[in-house]
Amino acid sequence: MFERPLALLALSAVMSLPNPAHAVAFNARGLGQALVYPYYTVNRGQDTLITVVNDGALGALALVIVDEGYNGRAVKFFNLFLAPHDVWTARVSALGETGGAALYSADTSCTWPPIPPGGFPLVSSAYAGGSIFPPDGGPSSITRTREGFIQVVALGAVIPESPLDLGIRHPSPGAAPTCANADSSAGSHLAPPVADTLGGSAAIVNVGEGTFFAYAANALDFTEQVLFSGSANIEANPLRFANSAASAFPTGAVAHVASGDEHFAIDYEQGIDAVSAVFMQESISNDYLVAAGLGANTDWVITFPTKALYTDPFYLDSVRAPFVETFGAPGASNVLADAVQYDQEEGHGATTALTLPWVVNVISFREASHEASGVLGSALAIPVAPFAESGTMTLDLAHGGDETHVITAADGRVLHGLPATGFMVYNIINANAAPGKLANYGGTFPYRSIVSCTTSAVDATPCE
Repeated sequence: MFERPLALLALSAVMSLPNPAHAVAFNARGLGQALVYPYYTVNRGQDTLITVVNDGALGALALVIVDEGYNGRAVKFFNLFLAPHDVWTARVSALGETGGAALYSADTSCTWPPIPPGGFPLVSSAYAGGSIFPPDGGPSSITRTREGFIQVVALGAVIPESPLDLGIRHPSPGAAPTCANADSSAGSHLAPPVADTLGGSAAIVNVGEGTFFAYAANALDFTEQVLFSGSANIEANPLRFANSAASAFPTGAVAHVASGDEHFAIDYEQGIDAVSAVFMQESISNDYLVAAGLGANTDWVITFPTKALYTDPFYLDSVRAPFVETFGAPGASNVLADAVQYDQEEGHGATTALTLPWVVNVISFREASHEASGVLGSALAIPVAPFAESGTMTLDLAHGGDETHVITAADGRVLHGLPATGFMVYNIINANAAPGKLANYGGTFPYRSIVSCTTSAVDATPCE
């Protein structure tokens, strides 16, 4: 359906530049060629603030993709040009209480197309029809754009002293760049993206209530090729073009997977499987706090950033492992995960299978009578009755009911679980902070997780 991206530029033009990544790898230090922001929202009077940083010595061209949360369809995408050590900021805000959302930026870093003063409205044509994407069977309302996740994916490094390099640099402090060649002509001025370059963060803010939930974006390296082609052939989801020269397969990639103090290099026939591999989690766990006396609520955001490339009929004819259902009416692709809750005194509840229907899932520790989640106001809410006022929960992503979830490499090695990311967020409301004053407290925390790699599906011997 899509053409392959442009080949590498001539060696003579790039041989003096830093090396690109040599495998698909997650960077725990926060710098990479691609960034995944697990969640944005404009619900409950909140805005989502986004920061993208180029920490490298070369300019960078990246594709910014805003994906809605049901099926991960791209509701807005555009090119972002960052000069060396440049920072770009933006916000996603609501268009009215019952409308959609829009992305705004007053930053002078170059984008193509340019972001107008009135912002980029997020559009429903990605899932409701009217674009390269056909309707997907999910809700067609514009309100579907109000929450989801964001990707920022490097398409190329800017060749130093090229016309594009000169065009995206700020000529003097406070002066806007000319943005010359920051358009469809950019491809002739690009080299392969450099590893460990982009970093980012986000914050979900409610000014009126005084809440600020911040988190760092996931960073990974994934390509050794220029991916910009000057056309719309990769905008839907460029991570599916993950590649590495070390792979034995024409469209494959090698993933570097970390498990404790062990590291495995696993070659996959399809590049997207290598991206999924670095996000694979056998289980995740975190805390919850719902004490009524503290006015406390807890949400868990669980995002499957590559799920659409396994479940959306736009990309493939049938579902692929580790997922088990294609996405369709009424707007779900269900996968089960076994959950067990614990209190703080060794007590625990029964193991139950939670249904995770979407790309972005928000587990809300509250009774099912609530339509939205307790902290984020998410409509993608999965209510879970809390076992205690505070405790922990472990979610087994490798097993759910009678389901088993694995990704199998060509050499037979198996990663167990699902490709997941996200965070826990809690909020405490103090009605007695001071006479006549109400105070909000809260925070976000990454998951504790386990990665499991075995020799094969039937041999539980750990990978070597």
